[in-house]
Amino acid sequence: MAAKVGGTLILAFLASIVLLSVIGVVSYRAVQTLIANNELVKHTQDVLEDLQEVRTIVIQVETDARGYLLRGDDVYLNAYQNDLIQIPLKIKAVREKTRENHSHQQKFDVLEKAVQVRLELLKEYVDKRQVLGVTVIPPGQGPEGKRRMDAVRAALDDIAKDERALFLERDRQSRESSRQLLSTLALSLFGAFALICLVFYLALRDIRARRENEARLAAARDELEGRVRERTAELSELNVELERSNRELQDFAFVASHDLQEPLRKIQAFGDRLRTVQGPKFDDQGRDYLDRMNNSAGRMHTLINDLLGYSRVTTKAQPFEPTDLNKIVDGVLGDLETRIDETGGKVDVENLPTIDADQTQMGQLFQNLIANALKFKKEDLAPKVSVNSEIFKGELSSISRSMPEDLVRITVSDNGIGFDEKYLDRIFTPFQRLHGRNEYEGTGIGLAVCRKIVERHGGSLTAKSTPGEGSTFIVVLPLKQSKEK
Repeated sequence: MAAKVGGTLILAFLASIVLLSVIGVVSYRAVQTLIANNELVKHTQDVLEDLQEVRTIVIQVETDARGYLLRGDDVYLNAYQNDLIQIPLKIKAVREKTRENHSHQQKFDVLEKAVQVRLELLKEYVDKRQVLGVTVIPPGQGPEGKRRMDAVRAALDDIAKDERALFLERDRQSRESSRQLLSTLALSLFGAFALICLVFYLALRDIRARRENEARLAAARDELEGRVRERTAELSELNVELERSNRELQDFAFVASHDLQEPLRKIQAFGDRLRTVQGPKFDDQGRDYLDRMNNSAGRMHTLINDLLGYSRVTTKAQPFEPTDLNKIVDGVLGDLETRIDETGGKVDVENLPTIDADQTQMGQLFQNLIANALKFKKEDLAPKVSVNSEIFKGELSSISRSMPEDLVRITVSDNGIGFDEKYLDRIFTPFQRLHGRNEYEGTGIGLAVCRKIVERHGGSLTAKSTPGEGSTFIVVLPLKQSKEK
């Protein structure tokens, strides 16, 4: 059964990696296509603006020429001559931008011919004005000038008409690319999230299965105590194998979560880039899809980090050493000072003992328990938290501990909302929540981490509570750790 679950877990993990890789490739290509379409739209806009500049400068040349013909002012003549130089340069620049459009190149030939014909007539008038000092326009030449200018406008309108049609088509393609990219990212993210949830579920199920196997093994050893000498070697071998499998599973969960971070960061980066570059062009539905995608990626990021934290209880564990729990709690209260002030809460701490422990994990333990007491408070009542301890002689339900020893019972009590004790096992299970995400923040991993820390120290963690009357979490730890631990 465990091998089957483990194989399924590996296949689900590999499928997640493949899917996220495909998402990265598809998203990258979709973004590149969107960028390319946007560049084409911008190029078309630039061409239309350049055509308008050509139209404007041709009209300006005619205006300057008329001004000179009517007044003989050199200011108009100089402006006319300067603008005359700019016309072929402007037309050449626009023509170069559309060099791949053969239809445009033919129409630019028509435009250049029409402009040349119009400018020749203007030049003839201007030259006569410079020689004679007066304006001489032969009869019938006025309508001819209008006809030639109309030909210039018609040539410009013909090119602009084609360019506007091209602009509409490219703009349509750009919007279609945006919609396709959004749909691809949303669907891909949903599929990836579903696979990751499956991986988490299989990992937790595998851990539960292994714990059940350990419990059955302990019961069998109690029943067969009379034959313990005959079975010692066999049971020791089984225990070593089981511990090795658990370590491999913890390492696997850590590596799996760590490797999932990189493609997730790419999804978030592409989503942010899409929001920045194309966000203003989306309709309300598109922006809603994008927000949902980013929110789902954020929740996935939080879940992965929490899974990493859960795995690090064993993978990043430190040796046990004498630890003053008073100093540990003082440090935790310093970290929670802002939250305590915001809630108007109060935390009373009784003198705590010094025990053999992992100092970092003790900080995590008290951080999670006190933070939970502050978080799950009543709306109309400031939280009040009490941390007490009691040293006593007793036995822990651990295979390696069968003789009474010095223990410490630590209680963390609050006046919060409490919970129904029928959910006691559930609250210590990873990613299990009694309240909706909208009511209280978090992913449901904090208490699971606490139990894992306590169990690593050879202790126990449980709770007592009544809905509406607060909760009390009870931690029992040995004062001294054995050399084997």
